[in-house]
Amino acid sequence: MDHVRLSLLVIFSIAGAYSIKAAEVPFNQNYVPAWGGDHIKVLDQGRQVQLLIDRSSGAGFRSKQFFGSGLFRILMKIPSKNTKGILTTFFLTSAIPNQPVKNHDELDFEFLGSNDKGYALNTNVFANDFGGREQQFRLWFDPTADFHTYEILWNQKQIVFFVDGRPIRVFKNNEHIGVNYPKNLMHIETSLWNATWAGNVDWSQEPFIANYRGFEIEGCLYDHSNPNKCYSQDYYWNAGTYLQLSPNQQRIYEVLRKKYMSYDYCTKNLKNHPECESNK
Repeated sequence: MDHVRLSLLVIFSIAGAYSIKAAEVPFNQNYVPAWGGDHIKVLDQGRQVQLLIDRSSGAGFRSKQFFGSGLFRILMKIPSKNTKGILTTFFLTSAIPNQPVKNHDELDFEFLGSNDKGYALNTNVFANDFGGREQQFRLWFDPTADFHTYEILWNQKQIVFFVDGRPIRVFKNNEHIGVNYPKNLMHIETSLWNATWAGNVDWSQEPFIANYRGFEIEGCLYDHSNPNKCYSQDYYWNAGTYLQLSPNQQRIYEVLRKKYMSYDYCTKNLKNHPECESNK
């Protein structure tokens, strides 16, 4: 029997902990609709999902499980047309569904839609607070033309945002200098929605459609009785080269930020964010 082609969910038991790891798996194995269920279409035997937004509603989906560390990825193709005011997202959050959001942890990929300068990819880090750590990028490709891979590495040492395997942002653990660091259980969410602060939507072009693929998850399932288990170095993302960028990754990181970063919160609030010097 060809276990790889079956694309089954594999549970690994490691030192009393376990993780989700899988080849390409169907959407409903790891995810469920979060809102706007009638604006979600599952295609290609569960290997692709479309989120639609029109005047009546947007949509989103979330992971079934909560995690304490991992390397989380998804493939996205964002809506085309004039998408001013439309946001396409992939993020981790500790906010509990259908409960008020207070100070929380969150790691965001968020496309802000198109304007006269093209598509802006916003990233943000919430660490038991309300964020305010935006960094934005004008990418080196058209994110509406094809699928691209967006990844978030989260371990006890650093958070890294990757686009197509290239690091574009690093947020290191700087608790030793008084900077909060995300450590609460988080789940994965995506959404397609509109916000007035992002611009007025041209609804004459509705519906807007975002496409997602790659529903496998590699993460440590959170255990309330032993929250530190997800820091175990038995998980590959908690050890070795995942604890800091390699010299080659660092070179790529510096080039991409210099060439494609269009906004950095550190340039305006450096005194209030001592982590900025460390994260260069």
